[in-house]
Amino acid sequence: MTTTDSSPQHVHAELLCANEANIQHCATALRHGQLVAFPTETVFGLGAAVTQLAAIQGIFKAKGRPSEHPLIAHVAPGAALTGWVAEVTPTMQKLIDAFWPGPLTLVVPKGERMPLEVTGGQNSVGIRCPSHTVAIALLKATGVPVAAPSANRFGKVSPTRASHVLAELGDRIPFILDGEVPEVGIESTIVSLLNDQPAVLRPGAITAAQIEAVLGVPVKTHGEVSKTPNANPRVSGALEKHYSPDAKVWVLEASELEALPVQYKTLCVGWTDGFLAQADALRELHADVLVEALNNNASDVAKALYATLRQADQLACKQVLFEKPEETAQWEAVNDRLKRASA
Repeated sequence: MTTTDSSPQHVHAELLCANEANIQHCATALRHGQLVAFPTETVFGLGAAVTQLAAIQGIFKAKGRPSEHPLIAHVAPGAALTGWVAEVTPTMQKLIDAFWPGPLTLVVPKGERMPLEVTGGQNSVGIRCPSHTVAIALLKATGVPVAAPSANRFGKVSPTRASHVLAELGDRIPFILDGEVPEVGIESTIVSLLNDQPAVLRPGAITAAQIEAVLGVPVKTHGEVSKTPNANPRVSGALEKHYSPDAKVWVLEASELEALPVQYKTLCVGWTDGFLAQADALRELHADVLVEALNNNASDVAKALYATLRQADQLACKQVLFEKPEETAQWEAVNDRLKRASA
């Protein structure tokens, strides 16, 4: 089944600061079947209580998201998982102890209480415990898991500011809970525990090597998994083209900047001296070239990535020239998002 009606709901989102009263108000709204956008340490999510099937369907409608794309269920620290997952295995418990609250989603067999509407019709569910204080307070107050993909139109750039959510979904959802800017900035690592060997289905801030260190067993990297995508459960953020701004995204080495014809307003984004020097030279030749310098650190680039892609659209750029990251585990998640944004 596929949701095709993505027309506005003729509402105007209420932007609420994250104080105790507003968190309780939003928790009540979730329990009564309304949608609430809220911050996590990764990106802003668009939440519905998993017990409210009409609200879950409302997520797909608001985003224009196909309903076979599974959602991730978010739980509070220490929340009972009985019924929501089939079993908390020793492997699952090790990862919970090591990485929750935090940006790690575990894909496990679903429990009888978890609706198929959340899982995209699959018998597995992605579940995680976010570390953002506002998300934790909201989940505790709601009292049930909250299904929440990123709070943006399907396939577009994920939001890392409440203003991003308001601009994109403000006419489709009733509440946006504001809070501190997400400290990670890209979506969680997704690891599957459905088979004997754990496998990273989507790279994020937590690497396969970190998971291996906790479990003491080999973990399939995302690169290995991507060679046999049809053998894995469907998960969020796995489409070839995703996280895409309106501007065309190019991922280039510094040496490739010289050869690229600049015919439109262009934003060059880099973090090493060589790339930024070439970008500055390009700016001297073309008045419609802008340069954005980021810190030369994978975590800092990840945190700034989506806001930078959105900035390109706000500046009416036709293209964004991104520096090609290193091919290392630390940069894997940034490489993954840029690859999909530029597809």
